[in-house]
Parts: sequence; structure tokens; C-alpha cells
Amino acid sequence: SLDNAFSEDEVQAWHERVVKGLQSQEPTYTVELKIDGVSLALTYNKGQLVQAATRGDGDTGEEVTANAKTIRAIPLRLTGDAPHRVEVRGEVYMPTEAFTRYNTQALREGKETFANPRNAAAGSLRQKDPQVTAARPLRFFTHSFGRLAGMAFDTQWEFLQGCKRLGLPVNEHAVRGTSFKAVLQQCRRLERLRAQLPFEADGVVIKVNELAFQERLGMTHKSPRWAIAYKFPAQQATTTVLKVLHSVGRTGTVTPVAQLEPVVCGGVTISSATLHNYDEVARLGVKVGDRVLIQRAGEVIPQVIKVLQSHRRGRERAIKPPTRCPVCGGTVA
Repeated sequence: SLDNAFSEDEVQAWHERVVKGLQSQEPTYTVELKIDGVSLALTYNKGQLVQAATRGDGDTGEEVTANAKTIRAIPLRLTGDAPHRVEVRGEVYMPTEAFTRYNTQALREGKETFANPRNAAAGSLRQKDPQVTAARPLRFFTHSFGRLAGMAFDTQWEFLQGCKRLGLPVNEHAVRGTSFKAVLQQCRRLERLRAQLPFEADGVVIKVNELAFQERLGMTHKSPRWAIAYKFPAQQATTTVLKVLHSVGRTGTVTPVAQLEPVVCGGVTISSATLHNYDEVARLGVKVGDRVLIQRAGEVIPQVIKVLQSHRRGRERAIKPPTRCPVCGGTVA
């Protein structure tokens, strides 16, 4: 996994650590969108796809070869002068428009829906029946490698161009930054582009371009020193609380979930948001009918973060914890 930065100052501090680690040598960088999907490693022997595996816990993944072979973006055979053996890594994702279409159709047919495109990609990739995976609108981008035999590059950028020649898809928005100033400019450009992207992206990954410098910088116990994920700010939108449902979890805990006037936030239509618990309802002071600010920040269900008090008209209704379980009718403790 990568270390995260949440501001340009934190990215600047990382850059300074990189330069210090290289004894004041200035590297170049690549800037690549951080697609919000599920990691996948592909192994090719003599150009033929022989294994696909998820990252799992970082040490042991899950083999999903049969499912990966159904994703059209993943070549079953590499083109051109294929190396003897190569393991490339990338991200399986579901485009946002395809995600919305899938959920709409699933609702019509009474099938399972997904909370967000990332969950949809993960659930689709791990299906027991490859035909189910084949019916899901999944895509794939390559971003790094694990092992190369019969293939050599000096930079990350050369690797990405080599992937294109082999028929492996690479995100078109990846760029080189010849200076750290240029890196920050590219981060700002990609953040402005975020709402127009056909997929979920929650940030950018900045990598030292020179592979020799990457080797010199090495790793900490959990992440490479030569790369960092710069996370975009959480996406927010305003909407109205239409009603509150009292959801019962597997452990019997009752959780309030706000049903919202549908609103587009980050390219996805949001119609519900978690209120977490009734203490949080009291802390926010939220009522049915309130105009609220919601936020998507990696939550499975978006969350209400603020009540817009200036929009109150006096007709809002308090949210009260249920005294009876909405499932079994028993007394709620």
C-alpha cells in the first residue's frame, strides 16, 4: 500500500524526503490517476495470460484467473515482442455510467445492487461463476509491475509505454513531471478534471520516475518511499432529508439511514446517507425535511456532515429512536 498525502504541503514534505534520500539529486516523476477499484496482478508466460490474482491481505491474494479472462480490456495474449515472463499490476473498475445502468437494471429485476462502483468491481471480480463476471461492465488499467523477465526499462514512464506496445491498457491521463513544480500543476489539473472522468478517481499517485532511484530509496515496512498517493478532497453536495429508515444490522444494532432527495455527487446519484447512530443525529441536530450537506469520502454509504440551518422553515420533524425493532417488533434496549 502507499502512504497518503491530503494537502500540497504534505506532498512537498514527501518530495523533500525523496531528494534527501537521493543525496540532493532531483528525480523526475510520473503522475497517474488513482482509480477507485480493486487491485489485480496479471502474470503472462511467453505472452500468454496464465494467472490473475487479487492483492488480498498484501501477502496472499485470491486467484480469479477465469473471471479476469472475461474482462475485454485484459488481453489473453500480449502483442508484439512479448517477454518470457511478466507480472503487471493494475486496477479493475466499473465506469460510473455503467454502474448506474447496472444498478437501475438490477432494481427492476429484484437483484443485488451495489453501494458504489468500487464495491461493484470487487463483487463482480470475485464471482464463483465467470459468466456472471462476464456480464458485468468491468474495465482494467495497468499501473505497475511485480516481475519482469526478458524485459527491461529505466523509468516508470518507459514501462507504461512498453505496456501499450504489448496491448495492456494504460490510463490516458498519466503524465511525466520533469520538475516538482510541474507535478503539482498536474495534480491540480487532474483534480479539476475529476468530475468529467468516466470512472471514480479519489486522487493521484506520484512516483519517482527513475527505477534506479526507486531502488535506492527502497521501502519502509509497509510502503515504498518513492511513491505517494495524493488524495483529492472529499466530494460534497447539498440535498434534503425526505425521511429516515431504521436499519437493523447483523448484530441487532439499529442504525438511522437518511433517505435523500436524489443528488449527483462525484458522478454518482446519491439517494441515501448514513447517520451512524442516534447520538450522531443529536450532535448534528438533523431533522426530517432539513437541507443538509453530504460527503463521499470512501464511505460505503455517504454521510451527512452538516445541517444547513439557514434553510429551516419550521416544518422539519425530529428524528426519534424507535422503541420497537422494525424487523421483529421486540423492545429496543
